[in-house]
Amino acid sequence: MPAPRRKLSLLVWEPFLLGIVVVAALAASMTSRVPVVGTVIGIVAVVVAVPAIVQIVRLGIRSGRDRNSASRLVRLDGFDLREIAVDGVLMLDESNRRQDSIDLALGWTDPALTVVLWPGATRWLGRELRVEAYFAGGPTPARAGFLPRGTGASIGETLEALRDEGVLVTVPARVFGDGKLPDPSRPFTRLSRPLTVEVDRPAEGVIDAIRLH
Repeated sequence: MPAPRRKLSLLVWEPFLLGIVVVAALAASMTSRVPVVGTVIGIVAVVVAVPAIVQIVRLGIRSGRDRNSASRLVRLDGFDLREIAVDGVLMLDESNRRQDSIDLALGWTDPALTVVLWPGATRWLGRELRVEAYFAGGPTPARAGFLPRGTGASIGETLEALRDEGVLVTVPARVFGDGKLPDPSRPFTRLSRPLTVEVDRPAEGVIDAIRLH
């Protein structure tokens, strides 16, 4: 049975909070049209809207340009990167949306590509929590795609617990260009798009074992 999909809480989901503010503003506009009932509705609207506005501001500060957030891994400073045992391979989802980022990683001098697994990631304005892979080894992490939903859901919570302890997991990765791997005899030949990414699959139980040591 596949692991159930995990979702971001509505209390930290920006579209939901913005919706509350908009509805509250519309409700508050009734104060001038319906004097008595409108005043009561306006007061309730303010009481509801203020916490939502405060939360939006807090989320904005927490996910600033140079800060890591659910929607983006910006920097690896302060994290202990752990290479783990692997078993099998996985093709990343949504690599088609990361073509420029993958191309950037291919331009790094180290030919051995490694990805960092970033748990609790979301697509822009999305609620679904997934595990996103980022190429490491360059000046900033570069997006590669998401782990397949079944795999990501099964290890997501454990990876989040490790991240809270300052540990991020890494696995080897390979980039294919139009279904082909790079030719070692032609190191300066660029791969043609579409670029896809294959990563090694974490071995069963290996991530849980990290927390026990």
